[in-house]
Amino acid sequence: MQYDNNKISVRQLLIIVVVATFAPLIQVVPRLMGGAAGAAGWVSILLSFGFYAIFILMLARMFRKTQAVDLYDLFTKTVGKFLAKIITVIYGVWTFVLIAFYLRSFAERFMASILPNTPLFFFLAILLAICALFAYGKFESFARFAELSLYLFALIFVFLFAVSAPTIEVTNLLPVTTLDAVPILRGSLIIMGIFSYLTFGLFLGGGVSAMDGMKKHGIKSGICLTIAALITFAITIGILGVNWASSSNLPFFTAVRTIRLLNVVERLEAIFLTFWVLADLVIVSLFIYVFINILKKLFPLTNPKKLTAPTILGAYLLSVSITSNFFELNQFSAEVQIPVNIILGIAVPALVFVIGIVRRKFF
Repeated sequence: MQYDNNKISVRQLLIIVVVATFAPLIQVVPRLMGGAAGAAGWVSILLSFGFYAIFILMLARMFRKTQAVDLYDLFTKTVGKFLAKIITVIYGVWTFVLIAFYLRSFAERFMASILPNTPLFFFLAILLAICALFAYGKFESFARFAELSLYLFALIFVFLFAVSAPTIEVTNLLPVTTLDAVPILRGSLIIMGIFSYLTFGLFLGGGVSAMDGMKKHGIKSGICLTIAALITFAITIGILGVNWASSSNLPFFTAVRTIRLLNVVERLEAIFLTFWVLADLVIVSLFIYVFINILKKLFPLTNPKKLTAPTILGAYLLSVSITSNFFELNQFSAEVQIPVNIILGIAVPALVFVIGIVRRKFF
């Protein structure tokens, strides 16, 4: 792997985002998509890829025309330094909330699945300790870890789909009619609320050797996420059905528990849960990196890594108070997290693009 002055490539940055996105995809796709689009949710996933491709083309054009090194630089060159700082502060606040949210989600998942009597502090402390190792280490080492995790996730997704295929009820995924048009559109917005994490990752552009290749690797990342979402939806809805999946706290985990390999090997959820932990580790670490980089943009910091410990401590305190149980955490995801993700991850960059077009920045 080639590096430029200890920086990673845009391909590696997008790999980090893809692996980080696996964690919310696994949780959100079967539960919220089942409720929003029903059996037609797989069409929503395909439609969301079309929206994502357009979004990638828009981002690639903005970075190419402005020669910006990261999202903050792009905002500054398009709307001015003052507005760019205000917008970035909002991104910083929400990124900090996301750190706490995914910390709590990680802990609640284990408490709801295999270790119900273990204290919440135990899970939070373990994940934060490992994330701290990444945050204090080299960014390119974190990129290598994410790249390895991507290959492992690809293997586990293909494996789970292969062994679950005989038990998938195709009738649970059909029929799709014209009456599903509005639910399909609503479902695609939910997926875009997860795919939008790419926008947050672009605040790490200063650690990337160049933003060239955004279009090429961005489309590839979209294909990867779309396939993962389709497999997740097909396994969960195909095995459990829409009603069960949309009302369960851990629908994909429940579906995996029903899978048996050759009627001999079962309990495959232990393998899957191990890889889900990797995705949680990457997404929390990613947002810690993003949050510290945002602070570095906003304030004249000589050693941003000194903010790692306060960030981790603050995230821990917020994670224990953000909700009181798994049910409220899922409600927060559906009613707050996804809408805010869409606004900051999709709508704000689109608005900046329109402003740039009016000001003739992207011609």
